[in-house]
Amino acid sequence: RLPLPRRVYARLQPLGMWAVRRKTKEPAQRARYERSLAAQDLERLVLSMKANLGYTLPAACDAVAMPCAVLAASSDTLHGMEQVASVVERLPNATLIEVPSNQYAHEADVLADVEPFYEAVG
Repeated sequence: RLPLPRRVYARLQPLGMWAVRRKTKEPAQRARYERSLAAQDLERLVLSMKANLGYTLPAACDAVAMPCAVLAASSDTLHGMEQVASVVERLPNATLIEVPSNQYAHEADVLADVEPFYEAVG
């Protein structure tokens, strides 16, 4: 069950937009999240929320054997660096790659930062 009646979620979209505008510093990141929120299919969003209600990342992710590169920007106010570091610590083969901004992480130039990781893991 969801904590609120289904009809309430449609009215929460403007609140979500406000939170994104308030929390994000980078204009391109803000625009991406606003587009994403505006395009959400409410039924799918509710099903996704229902499926993820109460989910927490396991304290240890020892079963993940694949090397993982996790990109993060300290300037990103939406995805806190402490949270990202916590995920990296839980993954046994994870490498944190700091990038200048969230926007940069979505551009082709980021491949120059990621390439050394791929070369190292072969």
